[in-house]
Amino acid sequence: MNNKFLSLDWFKQTAENAIAKVVANKLESLMEQEESPREEYVKPYMNLKLVNDTLTVVLNDGSVMSKPGATEEDFHAVVSARSVHEIHAIIASREVAADVEALRVETARIKALQQGIQILNVLPDFKVEGTTVYLNGTSRSLPQLLVEKFIEVVDRVSHEPSQEVFSDQLNQDDEYVALKNFFMWCCLNPRAEVAHELYRFLNENSFRITKQGFVVALRNVVTLHGSPELVHFISNAYNKVKAVWKKNPSEYTVFLENGEYKLVHDEKLFKEETHTSTTCPDCLGDGGWYDEPWEDDNNWIDCETCDGSGEVEEYTYTETWPVDHGKKIGGLVELYLDLPNREENRFTDDWTKTFDIRIGQVTSMPQEECNWSTQDCAAAGLHFTADQIHYVGCGDQSVIVLINPMKVVGIGQHKGRCYEYLPIMTVARDEATRILHDGEFDTIQLDEEYAIRELEFLAEKAKDGFATESRKYEFNMPGISAVEISNIVNSLSEMKTKISKRVSTIK
Repeated sequence: MNNKFLSLDWFKQTAENAIAKVVANKLESLMEQEESPREEYVKPYMNLKLVNDTLTVVLNDGSVMSKPGATEEDFHAVVSARSVHEIHAIIASREVAADVEALRVETARIKALQQGIQILNVLPDFKVEGTTVYLNGTSRSLPQLLVEKFIEVVDRVSHEPSQEVFSDQLNQDDEYVALKNFFMWCCLNPRAEVAHELYRFLNENSFRITKQGFVVALRNVVTLHGSPELVHFISNAYNKVKAVWKKNPSEYTVFLENGEYKLVHDEKLFKEETHTSTTCPDCLGDGGWYDEPWEDDNNWIDCETCDGSGEVEEYTYTETWPVDHGKKIGGLVELYLDLPNREENRFTDDWTKTFDIRIGQVTSMPQEECNWSTQDCAAAGLHFTADQIHYVGCGDQSVIVLINPMKVVGIGQHKGRCYEYLPIMTVARDEATRILHDGEFDTIQLDEEYAIRELEFLAEKAKDGFATESRKYEFNMPGISAVEISNIVNSLSEMKTKISKRVSTIK
């Protein structure tokens, strides 16, 4: 198998995006910043004096600061200071200066948060009560870190004068839609701790979230067959075509040539040759043809196109020939959807060696057998990670999995646990962690098929989850009404109409 072909770097080098253009745009942006007029400098103090070894500074607001044991270097440093914060750093001790700076940063953050919450308050997707923010139709408040992320995304999207246009613009933004869907799935998780803590855990451990709100994670598995090369090739090609090239996998075919699998775009399946000719295209130069009975001269019919001459004015025509790419294995989408049926697509877990793990097929365990815990190891559940792949299941093969936040049961420091995940591709061990940090591997569109599966009978699944959790623990669960479940399910179900037409619904 040609491992180089499957590497992330190969797909990035072959992708139709010019890095030079990105660099040029960045340089142009920097040049514009250089050319933009600088703000007029305002001296941050009114008066400054050094008497003996005491440095006294009168700030513009009238407050006075002094530093015993000061030096001439301190005096000149204040003269050169461009802000009150720099003066504080000079006058105060390192500890005090650090505290002042931390207070300044926190104050600025709180001020920005308050302003941002007011922006969210006017959007139809949110409801604000004091400093608490909810997604409309839900009763679980958004954790502060997720509120800040929403504010960041809203601020990034260009503001339109019309509130309606601005709201529509936001709902065309992939990251905004991903965050909304993510938290709606969280609200359907019967464990309130997950809804409250999961985004913090994902953020701290550099996880990625798809457009439909699912978590992209890693884990290791054990190979049950010695040669799953086709599984590696198909799963890597299918997902990297989508995530790196941003192309439609249905436009690609897999061939086996000289012992190696290769991927061919539809445009390269055939070769066209252009020719010129004067031979009549209707009678092929014969000038006409016989009508029944054949070979009877009385039944000869002259071709009207060439008036029986077999020749016409010179014209151009194109011939199409199939290109020999080797043995055709099949269309990329059809092969990927058929992976669960392939005998060589068989993996298991290293710990119990009882799970049937296949690329393209959901792996699950009974929810009631899972254990909520903040431990990284030795707790029941299907483990996953983003950065600690080397110790998530001691298997020989890394896989990328999709996880519905509704099905997460535990959060540790670096690892999480769920009761179900969908393995979508194998990945080389040396690029397992790197791939989820690479900006050119765009996970946002990797989950359409899984989304369709998860939306089937969603209301019943959500109610069953809350019922199972309430039976398992001897304390009152945070309530969620049938109306709220219905609201969330209806909102999530809207994604069905937005998923690309190229997706084949998996029965």
